[in-house]
Amino acid sequence: MTRIVCIGECMVELRAVGEDTFARSYAGDVYNTAVYLKRSLPGAQVQFLTATGDDAMSAAMRRTWNTQGIDDALAFSVQGGSVGLYLIETDALGERSFHYWRADSAARRWLALLQARGESILRGADILYLSGISLAILSPDERPAAIELLRQMRAHVGRIAFDPNVRPRLWPSAQAAAQTMRAAMSACDIALPSAEDLAWLFHVDEPMRQVDLLMEMGVSEVALTLGADGCAVAGATLRTQLAGTKVDRVIDTSGAGDAFNGVYLANRLQGNSPEKAAQAALLVASRVVTHAGAVIPASVSHPANPIG
Repeated sequence: MTRIVCIGECMVELRAVGEDTFARSYAGDVYNTAVYLKRSLPGAQVQFLTATGDDAMSAAMRRTWNTQGIDDALAFSVQGGSVGLYLIETDALGERSFHYWRADSAARRWLALLQARGESILRGADILYLSGISLAILSPDERPAAIELLRQMRAHVGRIAFDPNVRPRLWPSAQAAAQTMRAAMSACDIALPSAEDLAWLFHVDEPMRQVDLLMEMGVSEVALTLGADGCAVAGATLRTQLAGTKVDRVIDTSGAGDAFNGVYLANRLQGNSPEKAAQAALLVASRVVTHAGAVIPASVSHPANPIG
């Protein structure tokens, strides 16, 4: 069975549905990707490596993972711990703003808990996936150890995939973020960044120059999202740009990049070419932005006819 391990954080999401009324759900960049990956590759074992508390909210969160088909065997439970929370607001164009309460999130301990359990539990995975947020929530002293873990695991897993997914408020400085991301890229096989993040990190704006920069860092494959303009895909002998799928009305851009990553990786695991994988991923991402929330109903993101 194909096995994917996704490392990151899931949080309680509060979304305004009225002036003083909020709907509760659960989301987080790596978790969102895990869901869309599982929907695209139902026969795969998709494991979420994270940490939660042992309270009622954590239990409810885990039940939601299970309904999505996500395996929580690698999700550690911290006695007396809690999960993070964020409130999301969108403007008239569907662009997001976030308010976070995550300082005491148990997920910040994922690396220490993994080291205590034994890193061998990652071995044999076909894909090991994580994001810049997975690294940012660690302490500054832990981040180099996490990147060293990736380097060690590179010989023991199929491929390592990484999305820098920058959240500036999680980093002490832009320089610290760029240094960590550069090191992480050098330990990965597949990079799944946005052009916006790379421009902020490395001060390079042109997409194909961004692609070249990542390849110089050591990645062998890049799927670079360009917002409404689609994406650029690159490999050893490949450089191409694909147009985005037209969307009549954008409701919420939350989770679109995460969905792209999940569908892209699922298609690559099925043996589809990077171009075909990107086309399938752009299609699902175009569906995600037409609905509120990072994880939209499966009937919308993956209708009866399979993608890929």
